[in-house]
Amino acid sequence: MTIPTPPQHGSWDAADSAEVVVISFPKCGRTWLRVMMAKAISAEWGLPMELCEDLRLTAFSEAEPRIPRIIFWHDDRVAWRSPAELSRDKSWYRGRKVVFLTRDLRDTIVSHYFQRTRRPGNPYEGELGDFLAADEGSLRTCVEFWNIWHASRGVPEGFLLTSYERLAADTAAELARVLEFCGLPSPAAGTLRGAVEFGSFDRMRAMELADAFHSEKLRPGSPDDRESYKTRRGIIGGYRDYLTRQQIAWADAQIAGRLVPDWQPLALAADLAG
Repeated sequence: MTIPTPPQHGSWDAADSAEVVVISFPKCGRTWLRVMMAKAISAEWGLPMELCEDLRLTAFSEAEPRIPRIIFWHDDRVAWRSPAELSRDKSWYRGRKVVFLTRDLRDTIVSHYFQRTRRPGNPYEGELGDFLAADEGSLRTCVEFWNIWHASRGVPEGFLLTSYERLAADTAAELARVLEFCGLPSPAAGTLRGAVEFGSFDRMRAMELADAFHSEKLRPGSPDDRESYKTRRGIIGGYRDYLTRQQIAWADAQIAGRLVPDWQPLALAADLAG
């Protein structure tokens, strides 16, 4: 019998005590959400942002035990697995809450390609078209990852589905929805506005250049290469600038043929956003 283990990110102590886990495939906007949540918690509870070095929100919980222990990871090292290698066992999440963050899959894969080719520790030497169709950590893996979580969404104590596009459409309202789901009091309107401003693209790019959080999570691969930044472009539908019509048609066919129908609109969200 295989004993389920937490994803391989962060320490065992942090994982074992987690009350809320924020999960996504890479490049779905998790760092953006994480920065805004950190700023909102800091302001609402009167805790210095300096506690949150390396964007570790559990540091706030250590200072104020009433704050739920919130951790972030990609679950099951999904970026390095083929669809067949993904774990279907999500029993570790029982008794915890899960925030599942999605993004248009075409935008996700293009952004993930630049992470794999331009940032340290993510070696990939092929072209974008090759990566799009790769078996490991690309479109088919992400589709299957979503399918597994769609089937497993009843396993955690609570499951909240959100998306990059929903955050972009009404950032303050969606941030408030996530924080309330995590078990935090609804922040004041000024707190939300401050967190949204703090997490704006320009502010995050400046923080990345300044290495404000002393974290590889928000640090460019090369300051002179715009495609190597964590805050790379932030454009909904930007995949159209990189993929050919044939590649887009192939990706759309994969989504239509392999992804559970309920979540297909999320995978094509850039089209619905106009």
